[in-house]
Amino acid sequence: LAGGVEIPGHPDAGRPLCEIWDEGRGDLRVATSLDELDAGDFDVIVDFSAPGQAVSCAEKTAATGKGLVVGTTALTEFQMAMIQEAAERCPIVVAPNTSVGVNVLFAIADRVARTLGDEFDVEIVEEHHRAKKDAPSGTARRLTEIIAESKGFDPATAVRTGRSGVETARGDAEIGVHSIRAGSIVGRHSVRFVAGLESVTLGHEAFTREAFARGAIRAVRFVHERAPGIYDMADVLGLTETRADDVPG
Repeated sequence: LAGGVEIPGHPDAGRPLCEIWDEGRGDLRVATSLDELDAGDFDVIVDFSAPGQAVSCAEKTAATGKGLVVGTTALTEFQMAMIQEAAERCPIVVAPNTSVGVNVLFAIADRVARTLGDEFDVEIVEEHHRAKKDAPSGTARRLTEIIAESKGFDPATAVRTGRSGVETARGDAEIGVHSIRAGSIVGRHSVRFVAGLESVTLGHEAFTREAFARGAIRAVRFVHERAPGIYDMADVLGLTETRADDVPG
């Protein structure tokens, strides 16, 4: 552990890292700006913060040639474009969810969607703690992108978040997404493929945020001294992309 950055005014700002995490040198303290970190101080930045800060981290690693793992969600197209531009000069892993299990779920959902085809409707339910700011979750959004691509839908128009009112009949090219915010749920996602005669349900639950941290460490080891470019957790974990011609006819 080489350093930590928090928002100015945070109660941990200025505290020794060894007191907070029981790790790191005794003279390392929580900074309030990336500018307080020199290029020689670190090998990889791990960002789980806010979209604007994720862009700042990308600019920092682009300027230093170091690696970056972005776990921050709710990035706008403009912010993602800035991160992609930074990736021309440094390696960046962008992952809406760094847990190993969820990224295996991504791969399985792709294969199942391709195999089951248009006969099966798809509904996604994501559950998180009551303080989570964005909805749907980044994980749910990534699931919709994967499944929409697998089924030949346009992700921009296929997603329907929740249903209310009178005109709630399901469209043909539609993926339903529903968000639950309650208590201290760390993260729970389920994907239901439902046809007239049967259904298939895929799911994942994180019991503790350590699941995300362990995946992030794997991403750190992967991205260190990697060639510049954008990577994802499929690259980190060595997951191969399911192709349509792999699916039995």
